[in-house]
Amino acid sequence: MNNHRISSLMLVVTTACNLDCAYCYEGGGNGQGEMMELETALRALDLVAASNQPFHVQLTGGEPLLAGELVFGILEYIRNNNLPATTAIQTNGVLLDRECARRLQLFGTAVGVSVDGLPTIQEQLRGQGAATWKALSMLDSERVPFSVTTVLMSLNTPVLSTLAMALHSMPMASAIGLDLLVQKGSVTAKIGVQPPDAVTIRSGVTRLLATLDVLNAQRSRPLILRERQTVLAALGRAEARPYCQACTGSSLAVTPRGELYPCTQALGDARFHLGTLDHPRMFDTALPDGRLPELEKCAGCGLQGRCPGDCPSRLHYNGADGAGLSCDLYRTIYDYCLYNGEIPS
Repeated sequence: MNNHRISSLMLVVTTACNLDCAYCYEGGGNGQGEMMELETALRALDLVAASNQPFHVQLTGGEPLLAGELVFGILEYIRNNNLPATTAIQTNGVLLDRECARRLQLFGTAVGVSVDGLPTIQEQLRGQGAATWKALSMLDSERVPFSVTTVLMSLNTPVLSTLAMALHSMPMASAIGLDLLVQKGSVTAKIGVQPPDAVTIRSGVTRLLATLDVLNAQRSRPLILRERQTVLAALGRAEARPYCQACTGSSLAVTPRGELYPCTQALGDARFHLGTLDHPRMFDTALPDGRLPELEKCAGCGLQGRCPGDCPSRLHYNGADGAGLSCDLYRTIYDYCLYNGEIPS
């Protein structure tokens, strides 16, 4: 790994999870799984920090708070050793309590919660819907900023606007991110777990954008749609850029055993294995560059030549159909912003 700088480090602190999401491709929903040793995490941190350049650490799983003390051991190590790292955690929120929220805030760790909709939808797709929404309310009362990430499916895409309306009651809610379903492993065989079609994306996302505009006129802290920012940033560039660090070989996901992959969505796939902490092989991620294939509907699109692209591992697993849905998502946002004068015509 000589002279190979990593700017994004994803530590899979456990493969265990306390939920059994309908679309999970990792299979950790029975509460069983491997836990990372603190020594493994510290070796990964030292490996990346050797460049003496800033980097970002994402704490993930499984459900990372099942390994809560490990999480805080990692954060303490980063702080005590003055590592040039920002930190974030992605959680389902079920195990979040006030003490945990306060400790995360003290470490300056950004909090992301996986939320697919109101409690009834959350219950249907993930389970423990009431517990997750209770955690969001608690974060808000503790004045801990948080973002939510939503996986788009045929069930929840039509009612995305209701998610925004519910989050409007929480001033600390800062952003919504939309992820397309990754059709990997057993996901493709589960009944009822379907990606939204183009018509559903256009109608659901347009309503979400309109709702956010109305709500944000009343908020001191705007509720940002991540993909809207992505589209607007792409339009400000002369040409397309790589979608993420995984496209350039500058991201690294580490499993509890110290196995290395370019991102968490590629975990366990031998085609993307990058060795181990003992024997890293960082010369080639074997991931696509994140660019969407040219489609007939790309002709005349204002994003042509500057399209943000998509997660390279998601493109790999979802194929041409998934690329088309990414295009539908971006085109919907572009058309909405153009209609509202946010983009010069």
